Amino acid sequence: MGHVPDLERGAARAGEMISIEQYFGPWGECDDITEERRANAAELLHACAALEYFALRDGVEFPDNPHTGSGVSGQTYGGFRPQECTQGAPHSSHKEGLAVDRYDPDGKIDGWCMSNLVLLESCGIYIEHPADTPRWSHWTLRRPGSGNRVFRP
Repeated sequence: MGHVPDLERGAARAGEMISIEQYFGPWGECDDITEERRANAAELLHACAALEYFALRDGVEFPDNPHTGSGVSGQTYGGFRPQECTQGAPHSSHKEGLAVDRYDPDGKIDGWCMSNLVLLESCGIYIEHPADTPRWSHWTLRRPGSGNRVFRP
């Protein structure tokens, strides 16, 4: 991962960041959460916190999703997804702890991301094209086949 700010010094407001518990959500005790997937999720959330730092600095707000009580989008599957989940392909980024859907009801997070691709690269994050993610912003550490920072599945 590229240069990320020192988050231990309180550079970002902790209330904006997604915790590991929020990421795993109702699947926190799922057998699919291997050590590798937990490590992936920790790396993902660190990268997300770094990108959020830059966005917050620019005045972007990260609202909580009323369904999850956090920044994770959707009702159940915006963070980690167990392998048995029918949403997404087997071993998808969500199922490997490498992606999160950030709640973005008005598209402002995606709008900021599209204007700050250098910062996404610095934090090691790829996003799905905003046209394909209404009301959420898909962030992943997994490089898409196209290699593009903004991709279409």
